[in-house]
Amino acid sequence: QVEDFSGSLGPQQATARVRRRIGAAGEHVKHRRTRSGCYTCRNRRVKCDEARPICERCRKGNRECVYPEPNTNSKAKRRDSKSSKASHGDSGSSPGSGDEPEPDSAEGNAEGLPTILDNEDMEELDESARPSPSRRSSRQASTPSLTHQSPTPSTEDSTSALNSAIDPLPPTQVGSSRHPPRQLPKPQINQIHSRKWSELPREVVFYLNYHRTHLTNYHYAFKYEIDDFLKTTFLEIALRSEPLLYAVVSFSAYHYTVAKGEGKIQDFLSYYNKSVTLLRLSLTKNPKPNVATLMTILQLATIEEYLGDWVSLLSHQRAAYQLFTNLYTHQTVMQNEMSRKIFGWYTRYDLMAGMMSGNGTFLQREWFEVRHDYYEQEMKSHPGDIALLYMERFAANGVICADAATLWARKSKGLVTEEEFNIKASELEAQLTGWESTIHPTLTDPSKLITDFSGAPPRDENDIVNPYEPDFMYGDPIWSTNLMLLDWWAFELMYKHQLSIVRRQQPSEHTKELALKMLHMFEAIQLYPDKPAGMIIAAQATIGVAGLFMPKDEKHSMWIRRKLAYVEGLGYCYPKSFREKMTSHWGVDLTHWWLPNDEGLPPILRTVRNLIHDRSEGPQRDQISEDIRDMRGIFTSLSLDN
Repeated sequence: QVEDFSGSLGPQQATARVRRRIGAAGEHVKHRRTRSGCYTCRNRRVKCDEARPICERCRKGNRECVYPEPNTNSKAKRRDSKSSKASHGDSGSSPGSGDEPEPDSAEGNAEGLPTILDNEDMEELDESARPSPSRRSSRQASTPSLTHQSPTPSTEDSTSALNSAIDPLPPTQVGSSRHPPRQLPKPQINQIHSRKWSELPREVVFYLNYHRTHLTNYHYAFKYEIDDFLKTTFLEIALRSEPLLYAVVSFSAYHYTVAKGEGKIQDFLSYYNKSVTLLRLSLTKNPKPNVATLMTILQLATIEEYLGDWVSLLSHQRAAYQLFTNLYTHQTVMQNEMSRKIFGWYTRYDLMAGMMSGNGTFLQREWFEVRHDYYEQEMKSHPGDIALLYMERFAANGVICADAATLWARKSKGLVTEEEFNIKASELEAQLTGWESTIHPTLTDPSKLITDFSGAPPRDENDIVNPYEPDFMYGDPIWSTNLMLLDWWAFELMYKHQLSIVRRQQPSEHTKELALKMLHMFEAIQLYPDKPAGMIIAAQATIGVAGLFMPKDEKHSMWIRRKLAYVEGLGYCYPKSFREKMTSHWGVDLTHWWLPNDEGLPPILRTVRNLIHDRSEGPQRDQISEDIRDMRGIFTSLSLDN
């Protein structure tokens, strides 16, 4: 029996789900309620194939299979059906019966209980993502096994880790029946596959459509995306997994609320809490790891990143690690497109946590190596494929970043001798110096450099760079080169500066040149009128790093502070620890907001700030959580005074 979660969820968010199956032609077909299925399947609210004497679901689950008496007349059948529903809590009604309430009806939605996908449903989904020997390429099949294989925790360990990691936000902050979500514009159902989504609540359809039409891979910090995964396959999976569905809806509702500037925090937190509640429930019913659960954790981690709660982000990253290493090994993870997508998503957070905390990555090096090996081989097999050119470069960057994160972590823990450190550090430094020369010419095609900034605002007299300098930023179809360069410049800047401190050398002028290039690129992206949606979010991480290397005078500090305020105005909240470090750096109190007198501070962000502050100020679970909250991996090794 699923509990009523209306104590922490608005009544318009609690809605029964219409089950769907995949037809022979790949189309989605609604399950029709029947009266002839076995009682076990009817009570479990799953589709019965009506095989006799035991249906397939009962046979697989080793359950008792009991069918209704065959000679019962139709009136008796209807009475049995009503009696069964009353005794087993089934408040659903058959589609098209006329009894189903409208999506906006609070009464109907409060009564509807979500249906949780069972093992058979999720196995059908996972089969498309799970590698099999027949799918291996000849190259992969002939690759010798690597010497190290990351441990794969048991299902019980994973479930325990997940339940301790996924916490709902405080119920007092979430909308209740007294605060229903505001009336939304009529969803543009004609722009989506209405046959698939027509039974969803009206506000859920609206936010799914908003996700599909307004959010891009850049909002997820995916620097390049193949085949519109987030607008197609990702949403199809969400439709089959309610925890993921409401995590996606929460993310979309957050962006909509920030963009409109008039919403309340419960407009998206209620969906977040519903996702967490359903996720915990699904783990109780089906502890076996699956792709949809892993994607739910990663989507929740993305939300935590936007809210600026990096401690909770680390908890989600750990939970994702448990699931990820249960589903895949480094020998199998690159064997289909679904697992490759998930791998790229997860490794971003693994690298982020490793570098921010100073404790290194969770995944061992061979994981990053096998990803690069795959794209390098594919690039050779398909020369000129721009997607593969990008993926190979991003994978190569991942290997170097993982090596650096591991090296610094080992040094801080005294696990490497001075000689070993110097040898490895010099090797990485050489790779950094020659990196740009390894970029394929297609990705730096001079004919794609932007020379026309028509429609951009006039240049600010207080600018510290010239954002309209021609032949600096790349346009279509190689927009992602700008992000690739930004990430690399930031990594090179940090690494070489840290290295100069360890060697007790003065930082070179090259570090300041890199910082200025990063700020130049960011403002060029910000002011270019035809930039893709979400590019600012994908580029924002470089601002704080580069700002540390600029002069501390009023002109430079205010310029950088305005950029940080602009990013937060888009909904990406920086952690409090970062504001504290910048306060120390500039000697101005920035713990509350970047600009004087709350200039440009949206009311919704003020509320988010208060929520996250209350949530993260308590004692942390362990030292790693403390380290990532304080961004120790960045600020301990980076001497700001130098």
